[in-house]
Amino acid sequence: MRKIVFVCTGNTCRSPMAEIIMKNKIKSAGITDVRVTSAGLSAKTGAKMSENSFKALKALGLKPYGFKSKPLTKKLLFTADVIICMTSEHKRYLSGYENVVTVSELTGLKDVPDPYGGSLEIYKATSRHLDDACEIILSKIVRN
Repeated sequence: MRKIVFVCTGNTCRSPMAEIIMKNKIKSAGITDVRVTSAGLSAKTGAKMSENSFKALKALGLKPYGFKSKPLTKKLLFTADVIICMTSEHKRYLSGYENVVTVSELTGLKDVPDPYGGSLEIYKATSRHLDDACEIILSKIVRN
């Protein structure tokens, strides 16, 4: 079983959207040997996904579930096959771990800026960016 962990700061906006988008893509592809989760570098345990993240996922046709945030733990770091950070700043924070990459490094797309506090349109743009990134990640690492 392979394990992917998406990481952002608070685990209420970007990484939960990436988690749900990737889980949907994996399920649609019929892939059963990959597990996806997300965590935050400064996350509190049990916070809800931001309202605009929820709405942005719904706009993509996805059904967000009862998501609860969690901090990135050493156990997650050591048990994940790959930790995918939203930005190079997140990766710098995790320097020294070989299984850490950024969305940009893995996909060739830009870092995923934090939509926190932005309009619903900014969240929707972030969700589309993550959807594009997850499609590339699916083809590069999940299907291999």
